[in-house]
Amino acid sequence: LYAERTHVDAHGFDVFDVYNLSMYFCVMTLTGVGFGDVSPGGQSEVLLCSITMFVTGFVWAWVIANIVNVVNNLDTFSSHFQKLNDDLNMLMDSRGLSLAL
Repeated sequence: LYAERTHVDAHGFDVFDVYNLSMYFCVMTLTGVGFGDVSPGGQSEVLLCSITMFVTGFVWAWVIANIVNVVNNLDTFSSHFQKLNDDLNMLMDSRGLSLAL
């Protein structure tokens, strides 16, 4: 598609161009951005779009991780109790005590 739009023979791409377009396709697919109606027109635009999608994907993952962290820490007493129980179980395991104790 890119070769048809730019009227370049598919054999006219150098290694960087092929890698750049391959990376663009992979990032576009993995981030779920989709292919849409608007697409980059040149190699520099393809590179910029790939970088932008990478950064946006990492920012989105960071936002989701922070939301999950906030939801997990809503009940501080339960979290503290769970941590104390985990510590006690590790201590009992390291001392060789039975769990029935």
